[in-house]
Amino acid sequence: MKKISIINWRFILVCSFFSLSIFAIAYKIISLQIDDSIFLKNEGKKKYIKYRNINPVRGTIYDRNNFPLAVSIINYDLYALKGLELAKFISIKDIISLDEDLNINESFSKKTLIKKGLSRNEQLIIETLKNNKLEVEVRHSRHYPLGDQIAPLVGFYGKDRAQEGLEKSYDSVLSGKNGKEKFYKNAKQKIISKPIEVDKAIQGRDIVLTIDSTIQFYAYKFLAEAIKENKAKAGTALVFDNMSGEVLAVASYPSYNPNDPSRVIQKNRALIDAYELGSVLKPILLSSAIDNNIFDPDIPIEIPRRLKINDKIISDYKSYEELTPKQVIAYSSQVGASKIAIMLGYEKLKDAYYNFGFGKPISINFPSSAFGLMNIKDKISDKELASLGYGYGLTISPFQITSAYSVFANKGIYKDFKILKTDEVGLKRVISEDSAKHTLEALKEVVHIGTGKNADINGYTEGGKTGTVHKTSYGNGYAEDSYRASFVGIAPLSDKSLTIFVSIDEPGLNAYSGGMIAAPLFKKIADSSLNYLGYSEDE
Repeated sequence: MKKISIINWRFILVCSFFSLSIFAIAYKIISLQIDDSIFLKNEGKKKYIKYRNINPVRGTIYDRNNFPLAVSIINYDLYALKGLELAKFISIKDIISLDEDLNINESFSKKTLIKKGLSRNEQLIIETLKNNKLEVEVRHSRHYPLGDQIAPLVGFYGKDRAQEGLEKSYDSVLSGKNGKEKFYKNAKQKIISKPIEVDKAIQGRDIVLTIDSTIQFYAYKFLAEAIKENKAKAGTALVFDNMSGEVLAVASYPSYNPNDPSRVIQKNRALIDAYELGSVLKPILLSSAIDNNIFDPDIPIEIPRRLKINDKIISDYKSYEELTPKQVIAYSSQVGASKIAIMLGYEKLKDAYYNFGFGKPISINFPSSAFGLMNIKDKISDKELASLGYGYGLTISPFQITSAYSVFANKGIYKDFKILKTDEVGLKRVISEDSAKHTLEALKEVVHIGTGKNADINGYTEGGKTGTVHKTSYGNGYAEDSYRASFVGIAPLSDKSLTIFVSIDEPGLNAYSGGMIAAPLFKKIADSSLNYLGYSEDE
């Protein structure tokens, strides 16, 4: 009885082992069929199916008159596939002008580019050869007709991605969506079918800017000339249409050629830089003081030659004794601006600068655009308040100051200027119409009797303000021999007008003030732009 029991136990153990083994194998087979079937099918397909992306045509960037600023060009490149024999390659070379630096001894060991940019006639020749060792591929390249005139604004597309400017800002609109096509391969991994479209490529959408390429040309041309003539480092010019709320030109120098593969990128100084602008802020101070009934803008106030505020002495280059608040702007009196700032007070001046758009994001979509920075404290000294009044102690971008000056042309309405035709222009009243009128009169006096006489345009009435600031040094304080000259003005002084800002960075020391070098630049850009647009004084 004991021997039979041992035999039964062993038999049961063996049967159990075989049963479990069969169950495990069956489970694995079923799991492969259910869980891994997709993976295995895909791995199998890789052996006989090849996929390739279909690149969509990138959208075009147009100016307001449908002149292309960035356009995609379709190119056709010729490739030799692996295995193309030398004899056949030489016969092709006799028919088509191929790249001279190709050095092939026997045959091609891999896919090789042998001709970039086939002409239409060359494409027809390749088709007639019917050689399956030759392949023509489509390549899209980007071209910029205005070149360096607008490169810092439009940017460029390269190395399969948008790298700068509006190309980068609106990449999702311009780029479209890749498609996909497949080919069948045989056991030797040779393609045996024509491409079959799997996913259709969605072409990129075009965008239309408010930029006018002719005004852009004037702005860049005269800016570049002024910088070279004055031995300056860099500069900026902007032109805004006050009525429509549209940006017509954004010029920045130095620039670069976006069509050159060895380009050296230059930043857009009009949108990325922010710096102290000095006296060009005085009209904003004046408009706020008028709005707050601090004084009558036409009644003179006392202007001492030297004014001591805390431990600081503020002085003008000549003695005035007394000036109206408007004349303080016309003659750019530091003493007068200091007195008005203290009369107005810190909170009201700070609010005015915020209302005019300083310290806030600009209204257009541009990579790394500057906000600017204001020296904000719970309490500041009178000398710090005076400095804010005549334009020190806060940084502002050229785009922001141009938008701010348009308030005077638009009767106290601040506009969120647009650069895309399809965008809306936001509106907000920041000063009264009466305050805007008095400030325009002060700006007119700047050109007629004050520091901006070189901005006077024949046939038009204009107004504006000069600015000359010491640049900050790398340490503390300001450099004595490094300046930034600027002018911002409105022309003509009518309902239909342009606001133009120009700035020249580090001019030579023979002439460096806003009145001497920036005002004449404003005049050239304004005169050419107004004549081109056909604006007249009575519009």
